[in-house]
Amino acid sequence: MKVVRNEPYMRRRAAIGNWAFPIGYIVLILGLVTSLLYPQLSVLPVAAFFIGFSLTQIGIYYIHRFVRPDRPEAALTQALKGLDDRYTLYHYVLPAAHVLVGPDGVRTFVVKWQRGEIRCRNDRWSQPLNPLQRLLRWMAQDTLGNPTREALLEAEAMRRYLARRLDGKEIPVRPLIVFTHPEARLDIEGSRIPVVHARKLKEWLRKEGRQNPLPRDLLEALQNILPAPDAAG
Repeated sequence: MKVVRNEPYMRRRAAIGNWAFPIGYIVLILGLVTSLLYPQLSVLPVAAFFIGFSLTQIGIYYIHRFVRPDRPEAALTQALKGLDDRYTLYHYVLPAAHVLVGPDGVRTFVVKWQRGEIRCRNDRWSQPLNPLQRLLRWMAQDTLGNPTREALLEAEAMRRYLARRLDGKEIPVRPLIVFTHPEARLDIEGSRIPVVHARKLKEWLRKEGRQNPLPRDLLEALQNILPAPDAAG
């Protein structure tokens, strides 16, 4: 499998995460110290709290996605390792963040790293958490959100991108939701979008997710409009 990464994009966001989090933390501490030493300056601690909290949240957001060893790009690449060279995996290059192009068309991936029980009932997602756990996960930018909605939006963005460049030729774009945390337990019923754990992803693609190959002319047209693998970085 070939892999194309937008390295400058990833490096910039990793740098934002690595700087924003500690700076925000320092601002929070300075605000606390100011409130203790100079209680008459009530505006400064309040301002420091909002600025520091905002910076730490921005830092956590980017650290999760671009710094952690189990970040989505790295986890998905590892999960798909071993696919042959007919497949190309794109990270942050196309309208969808993670795109796999192969003989049977295009797949877009929404990657989630939440642990514990994950439930989906007819496209309604939830996690059984107590109020304290919900607060901590919100502060840690670890909320589940709505993976179905994210997957549909990314797939539609990719379809529009292809349609503009292929003069009306139809290329199948199939969204997929992938959970990567080893402790994620999936309880899925009635999801419009297939949901797979990363450890079963290759097997799923080769069996349940297998599709008929694209016609050769359509596959060549698709490959001609996408960035070449040697464009990585």
